Amino acid sequence: MVGHDGGDRGGGSSTTSPDPLADPDPAALAQILYTSGTTGRPKGVTATHGNLAYGCTLDERRRPLRHSRHFLHAFPVGADAGQTMLVNALNSAATAVAAPAVHPGRFARLIEEYGVGSVFLVPAMAIELLGEPTRPPAGTPPTASGSSARPPPPSPGPSRSASPAPSRAPRSSTTTPPPRRPARSPCSSTPTAPTPRRSPPPCATCGSPPPTGAPLPPGEPGEVRLRTPAAPRAYLGEDAARSEVFQGHWVRMGDLGRLDEDGYLHLLDRERDVIKSGAYKVSTLQVEEALHAHPAVADAAAFGVPHPVLGSVVAAVVVPRGELTVPQLRTFLLDRLAAHELPARLLFRPFLPRNEGGKILKRELRPLLDDEALR
Repeated sequence: MVGHDGGDRGGGSSTTSPDPLADPDPAALAQILYTSGTTGRPKGVTATHGNLAYGCTLDERRRPLRHSRHFLHAFPVGADAGQTMLVNALNSAATAVAAPAVHPGRFARLIEEYGVGSVFLVPAMAIELLGEPTRPPAGTPPTASGSSARPPPPSPGPSRSASPAPSRAPRSSTTTPPPRRPARSPCSSTPTAPTPRRSPPPCATCGSPPPTGAPLPPGEPGEVRLRTPAAPRAYLGEDAARSEVFQGHWVRMGDLGRLDEDGYLHLLDRERDVIKSGAYKVSTLQVEEALHAHPAVADAAAFGVPHPVLGSVVAAVVVPRGELTVPQLRTFLLDRLAAHELPARLLFRPFLPRNEGGKILKRELRPLLDDEALR
C-alpha cells in the first residue's frame, strides 16, 4: 500500500507499511446467503467466520485435495456451493479451476488440460455429463455432488464407459455448516485405492439427541437433523425469531430418512415432497429413480397433484432421450413401482425448469399439466 504523507508540502511522498490485519472474531458475521426459494420466499442465512473456517487448517500436511494440483467446478459464486469452493481454493492444496458453465465437451477438455483430480457438481450437472453419448476422458477424476438428491447413473448405453468414476454425495444446505471435516493426521487426505467397503454415513450426528424427539430404531423412517461442532448458522432478521429450523447446534434438514442396522443413513425424500395418496405415502425420489432407470429417460421429476378421492396422486414430467412413448414408459414402470407409486399423469418436455443452483422448480411443472389438460 502506498500512502501520501500529509505533512509533505513539497510534493514528495513516502511509502508506508500497511497495518497488519487483525484476526477476525470467529463469532462475527462473515456471510449472508439466500435460500433457493424453490418452495417459498427466499430467506437470508447468516454465517460467522468460525462457521466458514470450520475444518480449515494452516498445516500444509493436512490440506485436503493433495492428490492433484487442480480441482474443477462450475458453481455460481452467489450459491452456497460456490462460496464453499472459494474457501476450498484458500484451504486446499489444489488450485481451483472455475468453469463458467457445464458443457460436457468443454468440461472434458478442462479435466485433461489441467490434470484435474476432483470434480464438484450438482446433480443436474452430473445428469447432463452422464447423458452425453461420448465416453468420458481417460482417468476421469472422482466426483462429488450435492445440493439435492442425486439420481442413479443412467442405464449404460453402447458408447458410455462401463466403469464410472468413483463419487460421493455430501449432503448439506444453505442452513448448515460447510461439508468439510477437520483433518486428523498428515495422511488424512492421501488418496487410497477404491475398496468395496461402504462410505461413511452422509449425516454426522453426535452428542445428545435433539431437544425434541428421540432417536428411532433401525428401519423406521423419521426426520433427519444434523449436528456438528461448527458454529451454527441462523436466519437473517425477522425470519430468525420464528424459525424452527435452527435449534442450538441442531439443524432440521427438512428430509425424511431411515438408519439401517449398521447406522448408515438412507434418505427417503424431502418432507415437503412426500405425496400422501390415500392411505399411502409415496417417495418422489423412489419414483424418479425408477424413471431414470429407463435408458431413454434423460431427466425426470415427480410430484403430487390433487385428486378428488385420494387427496393426491403421482405426476411426472420426463425429458426423453430418443424415441420413447408414454405407454412404453408405463409398461417399464410396472415392474419397478407399486400401484400407488405409478404416475397417474405423465408429460414429456424438452427440458426441466431449474434455478441457478440446478434444483428443479417443481412449482413451475404443475401449471404445465394444467395447460396440457386444456388442449
